[in-house]
Amino acid sequence: MKKIIFLSLALIIIATLSLAGCSGGSQSTEVIKLSNACYFPPTHAFSAMQEQWGKDIMAKSNGRVEITFYPGGSLVKAPDAPASLEKGIADIANSHVGYTPGRFPESEALDLPIGYPSGWVGSHVAQDFMNKYKPKEWENLHLLVLHAGTTAGLETSNKKITKLEDVKGLTLRGAGEVADAITALGATARDIPMVEMYDSVSKGVVDGTLVGIETLQNWNMADVCKYATFAWQVGNMYTFYIAMNNAKWNSLPKDIQKIFTEVSEEYNEKFALKWNELDVNSINYAISKGINVLALSDSEGQRFKDAVQPVMTKYVDKMGGKGFDKKDMQARIDYIKSRITYWEDQEKKKSINSPMNIKLPTS
Repeated sequence: MKKIIFLSLALIIIATLSLAGCSGGSQSTEVIKLSNACYFPPTHAFSAMQEQWGKDIMAKSNGRVEITFYPGGSLVKAPDAPASLEKGIADIANSHVGYTPGRFPESEALDLPIGYPSGWVGSHVAQDFMNKYKPKEWENLHLLVLHAGTTAGLETSNKKITKLEDVKGLTLRGAGEVADAITALGATARDIPMVEMYDSVSKGVVDGTLVGIETLQNWNMADVCKYATFAWQVGNMYTFYIAMNNAKWNSLPKDIQKIFTEVSEEYNEKFALKWNELDVNSINYAISKGINVLALSDSEGQRFKDAVQPVMTKYVDKMGGKGFDKKDMQARIDYIKSRITYWEDQEKKKSINSPMNIKLPTS
């Protein structure tokens, strides 16, 4: 009888311990520690947003995730982001496609001078493109946040640009697809790092730049440029991303992955809206400082647009040389154009603040 009672008690204890172990589900008590690298300086709005993105994830995980933020390129420089993620130097990092030419060739279609009217529009177009085509070039990385800024600002130190002929003979800072657009417009492109752009213009190394118009304020370009032309018709796009090492992503518990996904979806829209806010604020800031800011007229904008068409042809031919179907590549460009039209209409319907709403004098 004593043996029976002892065995019964033992079974009850084992069952109780088993239930206690199951009560937490699949959750582990071990804290998941991750590094979050950002190349933007700590004072930049997007640096603060990326840090807050991580904090929101930590809060929703109830302490199960710990994310350490490294701003200002202190852990990973922008051009090194993909390789650093693949090697595990950082678990999470940000950059944009243009920093690593040839690394994301399919995604580089987004950076062509197709004519993006705003960052909000461009961000949604980029998200649509990635969801539709799912380029294999990202298979080692897991995309978390995707947003885009437009290079619609022709900012020059001493020359007012009102027509296509005004661009000819200038030397402008620009790299990648932006450099191709500058060349097509008749200027000479110089590949100069963003952090050296201000000094390069102030010292006369270049005459100006084709860049996001938000730089007038956020990179102090209004201090060294007397003129800015809002040339959205030939706006390239810098496709920004926050990504994670894919193996690290796959190692996360499903419920933690869900938190990352939900928070990231919220921040896709936050970043998109922030681009518009920065552009609008910078235009108004430049005007308040006495900078001559104007927009290309519709007719002149079409001339600029026609001038950069060879850039699209060059891209399609280049991709054909890499083994991609040229008709498919052209179809992707056409798809991007159609989504620009769609999201431009949505921007108006939603009454989203946009640089397109500012009534600038035209050329």
